[in-house]
Amino acid sequence: MHPILENIKHSMKAYQMTYPEDVCLVLGDQEGTLIGYLPGKQIDIKVKVGDKIIENTVTMRSLREGKPLREENGSSIFGFPYISLAQPIFDGSEVIGVLSALVSHERVATLREGATDLAAAVQQMSAMTEVMTEASSDVMHRLLELSEQTESIKGDIAAIMDILGFVKDVSRQSNILGINASIEAARAGQHGLGFSVVAKEIRKMADTSNESAAKIDAQLDIISKAIDRMTLSTNQIAAFTEQHNASMEELSTTYSKLERTADDLLVASSIT
Repeated sequence: MHPILENIKHSMKAYQMTYPEDVCLVLGDQEGTLIGYLPGKQIDIKVKVGDKIIENTVTMRSLREGKPLREENGSSIFGFPYISLAQPIFDGSEVIGVLSALVSHERVATLREGATDLAAAVQQMSAMTEVMTEASSDVMHRLLELSEQTESIKGDIAAIMDILGFVKDVSRQSNILGINASIEAARAGQHGLGFSVVAKEIRKMADTSNESAAKIDAQLDIISKAIDRMTLSTNQIAAFTEQHNASMEELSTTYSKLERTADDLLVASSIT
């Protein structure tokens, strides 16, 4: 056995202790024969010294190609994932053997799986946040339209109030004219009877117009106050919606950071 390989064989236990994960070590010579084997606590490929290294394995390919190789393996063999790492051993420029390590990849695989799940969850939450933001923006747009319509209605009410003021003024003037006509009819005596009837009708019409105007004025006042309350509620909802949109933007920023973190975890858990 080559002295370098002899030294490595005697140091395999120390090498194994340097790995934080469970590891199985395999040492092969230039001919592809196992000259050293140290199983891990769980990883045991069930070989013995003197066996031939199986073709097309990472160990044999590293020996043949004269370069370090690594390969990730699933959990079908040992029930958990592991990584195979093979390092050719040189004496000068000549390959004299190969040292391989089969390292448990379970914790890294769990990390990768968690990162993948996190990325998927973040993408889903980001999509939901986007939908909610669009809905909030639509609500905000509709509230603005409602506010504009409310202001228009308030303007119409103000115009109607002006007209009612004119009607009340005409009613008062008509009532005064009716009173004056009644006085003149009384002075005219028998000759003013017809004029008296007309004067009464004028006063009656004036009173009716005034009462109707007062009722309309009262109803418009009720409507105006209701619109004021509606405007207040609309403004409160608009303020809440604006705050909600700001919160959605903060969430979107947080989700973007989480997504980048998940991507970083995926990259960190890759062996290539």
